[in-house]
Amino acid sequence: MSGEDKAQAFFENNPVSYAAFEDLKSYIGEFCPEAKIAVQDSVISFRTTVGFAYVSLPSSCQSSLFTLAFTNKKRLTNPRIDKTLRPVPDGSYVYHVQIQSISDIDAELKSWIRQSYEYSRLSYLRRA
Repeated sequence: MSGEDKAQAFFENNPVSYAAFEDLKSYIGEFCPEAKIAVQDSVISFRTTVGFAYVSLPSSCQSSLFTLAFTNKKRLTNPRIDKTLRPVPDGSYVYHVQIQSISDIDAELKSWIRQSYEYSRLSYLRRA
């Protein structure tokens, strides 16, 4: 099964979630055409040398299309951010945003994803 087929199967029976995912994927492809998509049981990751954005299905008590997680060195404070974790040893943060509709993938969210990508590249280069 191809990556595209696996991504579509990940969203089985939920074409609206899949359409929002496709919108996100299209945006990431604009600034990072080399990004790879890895589909696992509970998460889809966007990565180059390291991951920078992660999509997971919502829990049964959430009404969102999916959860988007991304990393950033900066501390972001925004009501859209559902959860903030700081499990990364380098001091970066992991943010979770609930995507309720395709319109949630707006300029603000896109800027966070792009920052996550840029941060992941710098973080990888420092380790190399």
